[in-house]
Amino acid sequence: MVGGPEPDLVHREVELSAEPASVRRARHAVADALRTAGSPEDDVDTASLLVTELVTNAVVHARSSVGVTVTVDSRGVLVEVSDHSPHLPVQRSFASEGTTGRGLELVEALATDSGARRTSSGGKVVWFTLGGRTGGSLREEPGGGAPDAAGVAPETTAVRLLHVRAALFRTLLEHASSLLREHLITCLDERSGSRELADEAAAGNDALTLLTGGTSDQLRTDRQVLDLEIEVPGDAAPRFRALGAALDRAVRQAARGELLAPPSQPEIRRMRRWVLQEVLDQLTGAAPTAWTPLEAADEATERARPEWDGARVVASRAAQVASDDAGRILAVSPAAEQLLGWPAEELVGRRLVVIIPPRLHEAHIAGFVRFLLTGERHLVGHSVRVPARRRDGSEVEVLLELEPERLEGGRTVVVGTLTPFTTA
Repeated sequence: MVGGPEPDLVHREVELSAEPASVRRARHAVADALRTAGSPEDDVDTASLLVTELVTNAVVHARSSVGVTVTVDSRGVLVEVSDHSPHLPVQRSFASEGTTGRGLELVEALATDSGARRTSSGGKVVWFTLGGRTGGSLREEPGGGAPDAAGVAPETTAVRLLHVRAALFRTLLEHASSLLREHLITCLDERSGSRELADEAAAGNDALTLLTGGTSDQLRTDRQVLDLEIEVPGDAAPRFRALGAALDRAVRQAARGELLAPPSQPEIRRMRRWVLQEVLDQLTGAAPTAWTPLEAADEATERARPEWDGARVVASRAAQVASDDAGRILAVSPAAEQLLGWPAEELVGRRLVVIIPPRLHEAHIAGFVRFLLTGERHLVGHSVRVPARRRDGSEVEVLLELEPERLEGGRTVVVGTLTPFTTA
């Protein structure tokens, strides 16, 4: 007697619409299938987490219906997520503690095996396995790995971004990805969303993928100033215009506190506009214009001041300065007034850049936004030697220790303790 393939313990297929609620439905469907098959709770939790990441990506980026297939048999668990977009997922290279672009890394870290393939209908399937099973579905569609129907790649232009400050550019990409992802989800909301704005934001995401994918290898360096080169399709200009429009909307949403992403700093916005303008200009044949180092402006922030009591800082004997997630100074201790030569009433309400030497403004902006995005835990509770700028323009070396405080509603206050650095 010749034995055939073992029957599935559980096999389920779910079709979902392109809306945020589909993420929850997919998670519940996968968890229910695994529990029905008697899978360990650890596998249930892991599969639920990973399908959440994959369906969120499909809803945000593909903007099409999403299919979820769960198969549990003696070999283990196979979960497949399909959509109608032909673009295979690209892993973005951000800071190791970032919360953006981590979905693929999470799948690779927790799954037994994972992968992606195109389908003959022009879409794609992203899959993962658990429990020792390796390889994707045996029900592979013929021609699934074939190139797009057009068969001819569009001509590209080598866009050059000259004299780029690497830290600021990395932070720009990470912050833009976080803003765009959240903005897209709000556009897909059934009650208040807009399909037209979702389409524009998704087109902008294609442009952001070109930027991140085209620069990720070049950014793996310790050099602080780089000349970057990106191959951009000649027909990509509308996508880069869409990226600018979508990020402008997302920045306004973040300023109103409608997104979890921190508000955009003026210097990040300036670099973003420069990058987009360089791409658009060079696609029309213009010569590249180098980035000009900036000195941060002490301009007002659009975001409302958080509800926070600075009495602890004002009463502190240590030199402390507290700021909100927009980089606005909220409170200054008497010892900090004396150290910096600034009366507290002249500092409160101004941007932190006023106490930072101008040559370090770009590095500060990049580090501050990255801290808010990632919560870089290695900086918390540890002292870093940095120069602080006094009111008269002179500098004082201090050991800076940061203490973040998370507020209700998602806001963040950061208290910095400045200890004068003295050599033994």
